[in-house]
Amino acid sequence: MIRTSSAVTCVFMLAASGCATNEADPAGAPPAPVGPAARQAFKQTAARAAAAALSDPATRAAVLDELRARGPMALSEIPSLAALDLALADPTAVPEVWVREPAGARRSDLVVAYAPGGSDHGWTEVPAYALDGTRISLDARHAPDVPVLVIETHGRLAMRRGIAEANAALQRAGLQPAAQIAPHVAAAASAAAAPRWTTQLTSIHLVNDEEPWISGAAEIYAITSGVVGADNSPVLKIVDLPYLDYDGVTYTPNQILLDWTDYAYQAANIEFYEHDDNTSYQDLVTALVTAVGAVGSLAGYPAVQAVSEIANRVIAAMPASWFSNDDDYVDSFYTIEKSVTYTGLVGASGNATVSLQPFLLVPNG
Repeated sequence: MIRTSSAVTCVFMLAASGCATNEADPAGAPPAPVGPAARQAFKQTAARAAAAALSDPATRAAVLDELRARGPMALSEIPSLAALDLALADPTAVPEVWVREPAGARRSDLVVAYAPGGSDHGWTEVPAYALDGTRISLDARHAPDVPVLVIETHGRLAMRRGIAEANAALQRAGLQPAAQIAPHVAAAASAAAAPRWTTQLTSIHLVNDEEPWISGAAEIYAITSGVVGADNSPVLKIVDLPYLDYDGVTYTPNQILLDWTDYAYQAANIEFYEHDDNTSYQDLVTALVTAVGAVGSLAGYPAVQAVSEIANRVIAAMPASWFSNDDDYVDSFYTIEKSVTYTGLVGASGNATVSLQPFLLVPNG
């Protein structure tokens, strides 16, 4: 069991990056995100300390059993590792762990690893620690045949929180109706709620997400877009696809992606992206608001042209690296129509194939 206080954790981090607190600065501004070097220092320190904690067989068995049952977990949820969470003062991070445990592998051979910094195309080795504290290197492209516990700061849990915050920010910016944040609340508030048409994602298949094994399952999200009102005001929403883990697999989620009550016209766009360590949803929202433009900026456009123009502006808002070596851009589907069923529709980039169908959402009562 690790019983590390925040002060001890701070001393442990001093040699790598110094200490930081979670408090806002005197002017009241929120703490700024921690840079890549500090994130790597945190992951290295946490990996070394986690390996020491998991050298105890009982602790190791309890942690691995829970991770196997629940999937990725925040460090703060695991008593034997919770103190490690205190060392990273990054408001965008949710330090978490997940386990890769090959069938038949001995848990006593467990190693604790973390993803290297920089672009994954340049990775040749993955840093890790054995349970006795020995620093080792793993092959970046070929997963080892021993169990690996992975330390992450901006994985699935951080993505989930970031998307929720991004949608709230889009709402505040006037680019999203309030009902999109909690449609069930809006529906419940109306005694005479009417059925409404939606578009359901019935299947999706990715050709290649190019994720190294240390990055775990792919973390895919969609940005949907359309227009509303006589002035073609843009409407944007970020949607999590938590089930879409691996390329080469066809998923059948029956997930609602478009709610047609949000749009003035019977056409909208769906664009898919992949989250990674460098994804900042704060920066993403800022870029979207700037690129899509103010309310009324699409006034005068023909309806179909306005819908397509929004999708083009969304793509233009993304960092150039997302379309080159980082593989954060997945694919785009333009001008999806309300009443059309699409079967095996291939995206503009040829990387995603989807099937979509109209779905009438009927309220209870």
